Amino acid sequence: MNLRKWMKLFGTTIIIGAIVTVIGSVCIQLFNPDFREVEASGWLSYILMMALIGMTFGAFAHMGFFAYLMLNYIARSIFKRPYSWVAIQGFIALFVLVEIGYWTYDTNFPDAMFWLLPLALIFVSTLVAWMKVRQTSSGAWIPTIFFLIAITVMESIPVFKLGDISSLLYQLIPIFVCNAYQIMQLHKILAKSPEASPVVKLAK
Repeated sequence: MNLRKWMKLFGTTIIIGAIVTVIGSVCIQLFNPDFREVEASGWLSYILMMALIGMTFGAFAHMGFFAYLMLNYIARSIFKRPYSWVAIQGFIALFVLVEIGYWTYDTNFPDAMFWLLPLALIFVSTLVAWMKVRQTSSGAWIPTIFFLIAITVMESIPVFKLGDISSLLYQLIPIFVCNAYQIMQLHKILAKSPEASPVVKLAK
């Protein structure tokens, strides 16, 4: 890992955040009758604003990614048996899924949200973890799922409190995509020095 690779990862992440946020927000607004009659200049201003917000999401996701790498490094120095830290990550991921149901049940969110969102998260997280395992090793299953569920939800806690489905999707989806990109790039960035740091074990 060097500064050039790290800055490239950061730059690409915030660009992905901007693109996903713009596409998602524009698609939602296309179904808004009041927004269809907005002039081109209004659309341009809206797209630029969403791009800036998306870049913020990307930067936020990158901060969470860096924090998880540090957490992973510290945890591996504390737990001498690797499976202990893996088991803890799996338990926390399940706990977060249950918490999502608790946060969204009997609130302003749609009625099905308390079970639909956890299922959607575990499905897409498992899909990304499967791709990660294909490129690395079976040891990446739980850490990848934990990162995509626990860290993504932690970064999106403020919008869970709003009780608004649009606001939740605006933030949750870009952050998840950014996190998925980062976790899939980690082993490629560290490929040349696989024994350089305990952090690499997440990538393999």
